[in-house]
Amino acid sequence: MPDKVAAAYRARFGDSPEVVVRAPGRVTLLGAHIDYSEGWVLPAAIERSVYVAAGRRTDRLLDLLAADLDDSRRLDLDALPAPVPRRSSPESGWADYAAAVGWSLTEAGERPVGMSVVIAGDLPMASGLSSSAALESALLLAWERLSGFRLEPSARARAGHRAETGYLGLHSGIMDQFVIVHARRGSAVFLDCRTLEHELIALPDTARLVVADTGVQRRLVGSEFNTRRRQCRQAVELLRGALPDIATLRDVTPADLEAHAGLLPPPLDRRARHVVGECARARAAAVALRAGDAAAVGRLMRQSHESSRDLYEVSLPELDTLAAAAWETPGCLGARFSGAGFGGCVAALVEAEAAEAVATAMARAFEGGFGRCAEVFTSAAAGAASPVAFR
Repeated sequence: MPDKVAAAYRARFGDSPEVVVRAPGRVTLLGAHIDYSEGWVLPAAIERSVYVAAGRRTDRLLDLLAADLDDSRRLDLDALPAPVPRRSSPESGWADYAAAVGWSLTEAGERPVGMSVVIAGDLPMASGLSSSAALESALLLAWERLSGFRLEPSARARAGHRAETGYLGLHSGIMDQFVIVHARRGSAVFLDCRTLEHELIALPDTARLVVADTGVQRRLVGSEFNTRRRQCRQAVELLRGALPDIATLRDVTPADLEAHAGLLPPPLDRRARHVVGECARARAAAVALRAGDAAAVGRLMRQSHESSRDLYEVSLPELDTLAAAAWETPGCLGARFSGAGFGGCVAALVEAEAAEAVATAMARAFEGGFGRCAEVFTSAAAGAASPVAFR
């Protein structure tokens, strides 16, 4: 992929890029819809990635080519479009993410240079693998390299998060950007989304990730994503009558919720039960991983999917079919949908020798149920976003 994106840059701009950056996608082992409640999550980066080849310009233009889409755009960094929430389009196209990152850097007091950019990759878009955060992170690293400023990894994550929330209008948490800039090969990232304290916890050497893409693309800005976040806030407001010190559902214990469940009408009661339970599952999974108990992590992943399906109501039949096929295959430790749901992918944590069997079972179940093929691939836990070539 680095060679491919560099060749596309030369074909487009007639020179070699000054920098080629890789930013990985991610899967979430535990922590479904938890980051915006400031809870605990357990994601891992994957090998499939977004690649950006870039070179400096003498003007203030951002000349962009999405090679895989054969689509090009030009943006003036001194006259960026208004943030998407104040524009007529309710959805965000790929070029909006580039504008959002430029806006975010400017808001932070940096002066990003004009760039010629080619974007390519092997990470499926809108599939729950965080292709948007990967693109943001790759662009940030390219701008750092070419503009002469440097951001610490956590500051880079905040810049990408600010681009999504402040410019694109998606009220997401910071998990995606954070894992992409902090990941380590062979490890998951256990993250406290309130404090940003994090721990890199090794996955078993024999474990692999099998990822199956439903091909059902979801667009989070126009989906139920913001509705779920609003419902969580409403649940907190109602629970504060009995629990005045809580700030988010992260602060509610299972015992608290059991004692005061009558304060929450449907569906807020179900939303709160999921979030409180998922926070507990993520913390339990970190304990299990530290102890080398991958089977316990797998059981918690299944519970997470079932809770997300039944209580948070963000799954789809396609996701449920893939998860069930993985659960039923020997050597699968656990599986759950990855990302926000409403489409996208299922990620399974499997023993390495079972990866092919799990992938085959998921593909066959999906084709039998829906009459079309799911893309299925295997990955190790990958490292953080980084330059892979520069001059």
